[in-house]
Amino acid sequence: MMQLTVDELIHFTDEERAKWERWYSVHGNGPLKLRLAGGTHTTVGALMMHIFRPERRYVQRMRGELLTESGDIPTNTWEEIFAFGHKTREGLRQFVDEATPEDWGRMHQFIFHPNAHQQHQIRATTRKIIVHVLMHEIRHWAQIARVVREHGMAPPGDHDLLLSDALE
Repeated sequence: MMQLTVDELIHFTDEERAKWERWYSVHGNGPLKLRLAGGTHTTVGALMMHIFRPERRYVQRMRGELLTESGDIPTNTWEEIFAFGHKTREGLRQFVDEATPEDWGRMHQFIFHPNAHQQHQIRATTRKIIVHVLMHEIRHWAQIARVVREHGMAPPGDHDLLLSDALE
């Protein structure tokens, strides 16, 4: 059976990030302030950080490292946000590249606090966590695309996997 690989999903999300980064280089910082209805993340900029922060934190959890706070990372400009995203992706790639076959099946257990009023006991394999991180990103870029459309702007390019170079 042919299977989709983590490398292919990483490639797809790398393409999406590059499209959005080019888009922000044209549209500037204004779209970061677009408001989102409901939810924890009230602006597009906050939602973008919500894409990048978990990528770093899950890798830290799987490595058994202390979780670093990212509230002090400047998020006033698209350049700062994407610079942070480049660092988180570098960490994810390094983790994936170094993972052994045994690592992919390793079970991780931790408490996750999605907000001040909730907590979840998470028990998942490395494979499931990595796929979650990538699917989480895809879902939130789609939300951002919807918000910019609602404010009269066209999101960058085509976002369908069928139009991607990520896999054949």
